[in-house]
Amino acid sequence: MYKLEYYPEVMDDLSKLPLEVLQEVGDYFNKYETDPYKYSAKLFNQNGLNLEGYRKTYLANATYRIIIKIENKVAKIVEVVAVGQRNNKIVYQDAFDRVKKQ
Repeated sequence: MYKLEYYPEVMDDLSKLPLEVLQEVGDYFNKYETDPYKYSAKLFNQNGLNLEGYRKTYLANATYRIIIKIENKVAKIVEVVAVGQRNNKIVYQDAFDRVKKQ
């Protein structure tokens, strides 16, 4: 079993989502508790946004992304970094900015 933790900004991200996307996000959050690797893909360093070690999940016909990091195999923590639209790579920029602050 994995424990979910959230960046504080994720609540703002969620409040901006359409209801059907929010429901899909909730479904993925539940799935992450059992096997986040199964429901996400690796991210890399692209366009100056180094998100190596982080993972993404596509939602709403690949127009939105959830950005996560799976840490500490002992504690089994999934950290939700950002949720948002892929358009213009906004969600990746948000995730990168949040990670940089840590």
